[in-house]
Amino acid sequence: MGKALCFQRVDGGIRATAQRGRTPVVHQWSMPTKLDAVPTPLETAKALLAQNRLAEAHKVLFAVVRSTDDRVHEAWLRLGELFVSRRQLRRAVGAFRRAQELDARGEYAFLLHQAVSSLGQLLHLQGRPFLHPADELVRTRHLVAGTSPVAPTIDAWLRDAEALRGTLPLAGRVALEHAETFVRHGRLDESFSEQSPALELELKAGASAKSLVDSLRALHLSWYEVLLTAEEP
Repeated sequence: MGKALCFQRVDGGIRATAQRGRTPVVHQWSMPTKLDAVPTPLETAKALLAQNRLAEAHKVLFAVVRSTDDRVHEAWLRLGELFVSRRQLRRAVGAFRRAQELDARGEYAFLLHQAVSSLGQLLHLQGRPFLHPADELVRTRHLVAGTSPVAPTIDAWLRDAEALRGTLPLAGRVALEHAETFVRHGRLDESFSEQSPALELELKAGASAKSLVDSLRALHLSWYEVLLTAEEP
């Protein structure tokens, strides 16, 4: 007697049934899905995070945030979660803020707002200074580009500030005095946490102070990197 062969698609694969006499013989094999065969980098990173393989996850996520992936906002979110798990809270705030900026549809709006707010409160309670969003944005752009702002020495910046003083309007001179106080302080501490002397100077002094604003922000960010290296390696 001949045998009939029947193919049937089932969940996860194909089933083949051959009729030999009165006894059916069944063979079944799975078919890999496209997702299983080629996971996206973000899916790979999330799997590594779930396995607590943080160093590998960081490498994959950092590659995603430097790409044009349409889920780059989620990559920043996952990078923030990674930093939280490492107790690198300032770095986490930066990552969550960048995720907020890129999350155009508000997919994670509530979650990100809560994360930034809670971490900011905790950092303030611990007396650990962190950046104003305007300066964080510039830092993140340098981070993604793999560049570093060129910071002047304190003395050089103060000389440039003095040379510009007479050209500024009253509001600009007041902002310049605040900036000079910050620069002379010579370090970041809680008294300057989440403040941006560069942004204040930019808004009050106008276009004529652009070079001084940029060098002030570069000095601020260089001090911040020293702080991160020492406290959140």
